[in-house]
Amino acid sequence: MKQRVFAWILALILALTPVLAIAEGDEPEPTALTKPSSSPSEEPTVPPTTPPTAPSTEQPTVSPSEKPTASPTTQPTAAQETPEPAGESTDPLKIDTYWKYPGMDKSYAGGYMPVQTDGSVQFIMPLLGKTLGNTIRVVPEFPSDGPFAPSNLQFDVYEKTYDVTQGKDNKTGKMDAYLIQFSAPLKSTYYNGTYTVMLHVTYKTPQGDPTEQTFTMQVQITGGKTPSSGGGGGGPTAVRKPVILIQNCMITPTEVSGGERASVSVSMSNVGNYDAKNIRVSLIPESDTITLSGDLNAKFFDALPVKGELDADFDLAIAPGATEGAAVVTVQITYEDKYGGAYTEEGKYTTHITQPKIEIVDCEYSDVVNGGDGFTVTLTVKNSGTRDAKNVVVQYISEDDSIRYTGIQDHQTIESLKKGESTTVTFDLRALPSAMEGKHSFRFSCSYKDAADNGSYENGVDYPLTVVQKASLGYDEVRLPESITSGESFTLPVCVYNTGFSQIFNVRCSLNCDGLISSSAFLGNLAPQESADKVMTVFVTTLSGSQKYGETYGNIEITYEDVNGEKQTEYQSVKMTITEPVKITDEEKEREKQKVEEQQTLSQWWISLLVAIAIIIILIAVILIARFARILKMK
Repeated sequence: MKQRVFAWILALILALTPVLAIAEGDEPEPTALTKPSSSPSEEPTVPPTTPPTAPSTEQPTVSPSEKPTASPTTQPTAAQETPEPAGESTDPLKIDTYWKYPGMDKSYAGGYMPVQTDGSVQFIMPLLGKTLGNTIRVVPEFPSDGPFAPSNLQFDVYEKTYDVTQGKDNKTGKMDAYLIQFSAPLKSTYYNGTYTVMLHVTYKTPQGDPTEQTFTMQVQITGGKTPSSGGGGGGPTAVRKPVILIQNCMITPTEVSGGERASVSVSMSNVGNYDAKNIRVSLIPESDTITLSGDLNAKFFDALPVKGELDADFDLAIAPGATEGAAVVTVQITYEDKYGGAYTEEGKYTTHITQPKIEIVDCEYSDVVNGGDGFTVTLTVKNSGTRDAKNVVVQYISEDDSIRYTGIQDHQTIESLKKGESTTVTFDLRALPSAMEGKHSFRFSCSYKDAADNGSYENGVDYPLTVVQKASLGYDEVRLPESITSGESFTLPVCVYNTGFSQIFNVRCSLNCDGLISSSAFLGNLAPQESADKVMTVFVTTLSGSQKYGETYGNIEITYEDVNGEKQTEYQSVKMTITEPVKITDEEKEREKQKVEEQQTLSQWWISLLVAIAIIIILIAVILIARFARILKMK
């Protein structure tokens, strides 16, 4: 017993050493178990977000017997463009220069001019093109100092079918046109001369876009007063001068394609009072798609007498690859009078560039597929242009690596496609097993040439595709202890992971085993390739039957929901042995009692020892103080 007392004294001295160190001003160093308040590497725990158990409303439902027709999606972009209506032109309106319409003595190509009758001028202008509602609004603008009586004239013109003629032999035909016809009254007093009237035409394109175009008409007025050459009365001051007007501008042919040529013939006449000299006739294309074939874009003439006429001819080259639409050229005439005064006259004339226009007008396929499944795409390709096409190549060019073509080639060739003609091509595609679930897209392009093998054109269309993946979940094997005593508890770690390419929701793990009580472990939502783990605390009771102890069998149940809200369940079988608690005998109880008494006796020895040590310390302190006081007195 004494040995035990000395051992306890030694342990007490060692335990008091840090206390003495603190009293001297030293602080203890933190041990390895000291944990900082926050660890930089520690991630905050985010509670799982529970999605709705109902199927997503964005998931389209496709009947197995249906193949939806997808509408092409125009790329990129920004706002989605409205596709052009089939067969409707988006070109601006143009003057029909070829045909004579009712009330016209000549076609515009033949030199039509408005007709002056008693007290008014009759204007006629036929326009070709397509508009929304087949109607246009016309607002004439008359020169403020001209011969026309003031009026606020505006009116609507509807597209109608007219009987038309052309040429000396009056070749007949029918044309759908907007025929602008109106009469402009003259003032009671007016002056002779050449005046310009502008027609402002407003309408909406077939796509509903507001558009305005301005057309100019020149009219020669006679029968009035002759402008004076000076400033003395008789009407407004006017300078006598040469006036060169463009009587006719003929572009042949009226429709050209990329790589082709056209000729321009300009007829002019001097309707002024003086001869013109140093005449320069220029042809100025307003687009890079038209160039002049010669080295010079101008023709030069020395003079043009009053009532004289001139012709100037030009050759045009249409650039290969020119897009379809209206191409405008400006005829500009500069000249001088006999005193050196300079004048300029201009006129704008239009030719129409026609091209094949290859479009994918329809695409049939199943727009919802499972990962790893193949599907067939049937494309309807149409030449909606005005020229035949050749060497049409339809190619799969998708940048989405999850959607692949399964054929030998990624393209198909159509040797020729006449204007207005359609054909179909098919492609076999496949969604990869590793394709992430959700929205994907694939793209087809069309490249082609015109019938003259000129130019190279291309356009493409994107199509949406939804990939559906089957939910798949894996888990680590859960092992229970081989045996454990009733009344005890233990911890059970569980770890699950999403092995598929589809998100899973509301993952829950529970233990179903007789004699074991445990709460469920909720692991939340798991993205593809994501894992989660939890620890379950299990309390051991007794078996529910007559036999309270022994082997028990059950399972680990893991439940989750797929993207459609359907519940899935996985099971793992488990077993363990529940043992009976050990009973304590009387002898063991007596030995336990003796141990308690010995501990109490040891505690009393400790108390006595501590009291003795305290007394000794006090006596030593009193002796030292007394000696110190005596020494001080002796000194």
